[in-house]
Amino acid sequence: MKNLLIILSVLVFVSCQDTPPSVNPPENPPSNLTDTVLLNQTYGAHHRQKYDIHLPEGRDSTTPVVLMLHGGAWSAGKKEDINFFVNILKDKWPEAAIVNMNYRLASNDSGIHHDEIMDDIESVLSDLQSKRSNYVISNNIAITGASAGGHLAMIYAYRYNQFNNINCVASVFGPTILKDWDWYNSNNPWLGGKVGDILAEYVGQTWDTTVYKNVSPYWNVSSSTQATIIFHGSLDPIVPVYQSQWMHGKLNGLGVTNEYHEYVAFHEFNATQNQDVANKMVAFFKAHIE
Repeated sequence: MKNLLIILSVLVFVSCQDTPPSVNPPENPPSNLTDTVLLNQTYGAHHRQKYDIHLPEGRDSTTPVVLMLHGGAWSAGKKEDINFFVNILKDKWPEAAIVNMNYRLASNDSGIHHDEIMDDIESVLSDLQSKRSNYVISNNIAITGASAGGHLAMIYAYRYNQFNNINCVASVFGPTILKDWDWYNSNNPWLGGKVGDILAEYVGQTWDTTVYKNVSPYWNVSSSTQATIIFHGSLDPIVPVYQSQWMHGKLNGLGVTNEYHEYVAFHEFNATQNQDVANKMVAFFKAHIE
């Protein structure tokens, strides 16, 4: 009996030693995914319906996404125009995925106007949704653009946001008030003619108070508007600086989290200013993208 008890004791001891301790696996195990750039991903049948996606190394299902929109008065420009800023953002925020998209350009001949461009942004977001597991990215998105792209970023986020996943917005000298008769009725040598002609081509019709109000970010904000950061040049000859100043004031009045930064600049920033814009934009996005 004594020998039996000793044997049982040894077996129990060995059994306990052989049983590994219970350890909960980490929620987000380390990722071995490498830095990957996929160019000209198709999201529609039109030749301009393409985007580039820059996927960071070590990404996982929590990786934030920045969607970028180029400028060009809604009727010109291409995603490659802002590759320099894509590279700056990648350097400042290497953990983020960056999507740089083309959209169909506004044209009276082709019938592409505001609604069609909004559809393009929505289509890119839909494509990202469907490929989240393939890309290994999160559903937390920041949207930004310069000039017309800044306007498009704001108006899509504020008025549409179909998937309810755009958490913060950045505009770099983007128009906020298309319902601005003085601006609409002005001639601008930098744009080669009357501002109203350019706005009408984008909107799809000439001046109409209600229609132009509907496509103005300024008139589509509320107390629940996403956190917004705005940058503008004090000497901008194309988009009046007062539009961003008024937007900042309205967001403040509504209690919306926002920042406004003004530089001594025209309708572009120099290298030093671009670095500062990127620093401030990344810090803002990191604070508000979730």
